[in-house]
Amino acid sequence: MNTASVDHPLRNNPVLWFVWLLLGSTVVAGLSMVVVAMRDGDRELPASYHWEGELLDRDFALMRNAAAHGVELRLSVGIEGQCAASLQASPNDPAALNLLFVNSNDVSLDQAVRLVRKSPGLYGGACQALPEGRWRIALQDDAGTWAIRSQHQGALDGLVLRARNPEGN
Repeated sequence: MNTASVDHPLRNNPVLWFVWLLLGSTVVAGLSMVVVAMRDGDRELPASYHWEGELLDRDFALMRNAAAHGVELRLSVGIEGQCAASLQASPNDPAALNLLFVNSNDVSLDQAVRLVRKSPGLYGGACQALPEGRWRIALQDDAGTWAIRSQHQGALDGLVLRARNPEGN
């Protein structure tokens, strides 16, 4: 009897070979990730990193202050290059507000607007009409005692910004 012509049951079992192939590829992938991690590890934090952290802490404190007072801003953008805003529940009566629009897709659309107090709670300033899109919006009083950070998608006319606690409380 010729043993070379006899088929061994393990040789013709495709499921067994698939399992071995799956296990082998997992081991190879794991070793590859170890090599990548050893060669391209995270870089060290810059020496000035603690200053960035302090700025974040300050920014969060400003947002918490706005949330504690329930600050709310309603914005209307006129076609003649003027923005009007009404501010409610501000802890102070700021002389001006600084409003920053940052577009998520096109940096050329970014705009900083200074809104000056016209009467108590009402502000106005020059601004350009902005197209619909994805926006990051920052609002801060002139004295730097509170701030609102928000994201918005769509048209900016009729925008309402409400202060919220950054910790979600």
